[in-house]
Amino acid sequence: MRGLIYQCWTGPMLSGCYASIEGIKAYAERIGAEYRFDHNPNIAGKVCDVPMYFEWLNPMLDDSFLEYDRVLCLDLDIFPVDGLSENIFDIPIADVGICTEPHQPEYRCLWPAKSPSTICRDNDERWARIVEKAWGAIMPRTESGLLKVYNAGVVMFSRDGLQKAKQRFVPFQKYIDHMRKQGMGRFYTVDQNYFHAMMVAHLDYTELPNEWNNYVHFTGKANLRPRPVHDSRTAQTKLVHIMLRSADNYPADMLWRITNRPQSEWQLPC
Repeated sequence: MRGLIYQCWTGPMLSGCYASIEGIKAYAERIGAEYRFDHNPNIAGKVCDVPMYFEWLNPMLDDSFLEYDRVLCLDLDIFPVDGLSENIFDIPIADVGICTEPHQPEYRCLWPAKSPSTICRDNDERWARIVEKAWGAIMPRTESGLLKVYNAGVVMFSRDGLQKAKQRFVPFQKYIDHMRKQGMGRFYTVDQNYFHAMMVAHLDYTELPNEWNNYVHFTGKANLRPRPVHDSRTAQTKLVHIMLRSADNYPADMLWRITNRPQSEWQLPC
């Protein structure tokens, strides 16, 4: 199987960018995969007006990606645990493989809908109704009845899935414009919710084990010190998604500690 790991970045390169590239490129070499990094690719920028959000979906726009049996798109805040050698391309998938954010549905119940831009349960439900009306897709739910959240930081396409996405997904700008006309805030108009909607509407998808996208992010109010952190890592963690605000500017050694060590050793700057 010929696999490609793809990362991209728009804007000035930061310390966290280099750290992720180094770690993921080494992982690709260990599993015998190819690696591609695009800096300021301006591919999605030719077809939508918020390209920095959609550049990770360049495989839908560039036919050269169809040379591969699998294409794994990773955000540039994804880091492999030390010595990771388990091959993600060995996981059976349908058209696409993606991880849920298992704690997000409950978190979003805690936040009131202060505006259309608030990421919360009420706006999630409104977004889901718009998607169902426009594209006939009924969004999947958790066992407790909340809308599932899929994270776009780790997305693996089969060749067939990528071809279907190219043929079936609505253009980026058409989705963006529709959501704007419906009064949805920016979060709901860009890439993650776009892909969630189109994936459910047009593809067969596989939920990857969450150890391939264990995320770390701040919780609670920003003025709390130390600020509480949600840390979903387990003994089975493979890839860590460091979603801490300003983490793109963290030094490589700190990002390594967050990926591999207990919180007591992180030494966060805030």
